[in-house]
Amino acid sequence: MASRSIQDLTPRMQERITAFEAALAAAGLGHFRRSCTYRSQAEQNVLWLQGRKSLRDVNAARQALGLPAITEAQNVRVTWRTVSVHTSREAVDYYILRDGRADWDLKVDVNQNDIPDWEEFGRIAWACGLEWGGTWDRPDRPHVQWRYA
Repeated sequence: MASRSIQDLTPRMQERITAFEAALAAAGLGHFRRSCTYRSQAEQNVLWLQGRKSLRDVNAARQALGLPAITEAQNVRVTWRTVSVHTSREAVDYYILRDGRADWDLKVDVNQNDIPDWEEFGRIAWACGLEWGGTWDRPDRPHVQWRYA
């Protein structure tokens, strides 16, 4: 099963994520929470099936890994890749904790400074030596990873 633990990241990524999360907190963005650090290739394969295979096939694959079943409405594409940086322990996904619930609203401004929180998140990620998925052709705003270039 996917992990949220910083301990499951590579040592160099642990350092960057520690600095990144401290910078988020200092900017009034302490409401971001980790949703995934490491995931196995088997779990990545199951996630890739979502939105590409029938609900029956997806849930059979999820059950085989011990993951809970999803609904038809949840059977949508959640990843574009069969190989993920999460399997190399150098990526983290986040969500915004708002009113006790996970929130991925792109325009949310919890810290009320007239800048969408995800935009601030991306700028801080870059400043901390991370690549932000929000700049990709297929944006993945909750995703940060080791900046290889």
